[in-house]
Amino acid sequence: MVWRRKNEELNPKNLVGTVKYGGGGVLVWGCMSASGLDNDPMHTPLNVRLWCLYNCPQNLTTPPQLPDLNPIEHIWRKLEVRVRKHDIETKSELKTVMMEEWMNIDEEKLVKSIPKRLKAVVDAKGYPTQY
Repeated sequence: MVWRRKNEELNPKNLVGTVKYGGGGVLVWGCMSASGLDNDPMHTPLNVRLWCLYNCPQNLTTPPQLPDLNPIEHIWRKLEVRVRKHDIETKSELKTVMMEEWMNIDEEKLVKSIPKRLKAVVDAKGYPTQY
């Protein structure tokens, strides 16, 4: 219940500001290859596809809705867990922490786990796996 004079409902001193839709967000882009994490912001999806076409002898195609087979999903999860351990107050701090933690992820271990991931998915016959 609010007490105010008549016609004062829109007076700024009687209003409480709110943030809709969670207060904004930060867009993060990253990719990986067997030779390591790639931080070059100049890539576009077309450039990446063309580069892979000419430079990747084998390309593992995975369904878009099946993160069990895609190591980048696990990298995003690792990054999220590591970043949440920090007390971050600004976007600048977030960027710094994310870049530091991104460079500390052992992507080679995740890439080498693909054969085990494939076997786990086949063995699970479409049901969830430990990955």
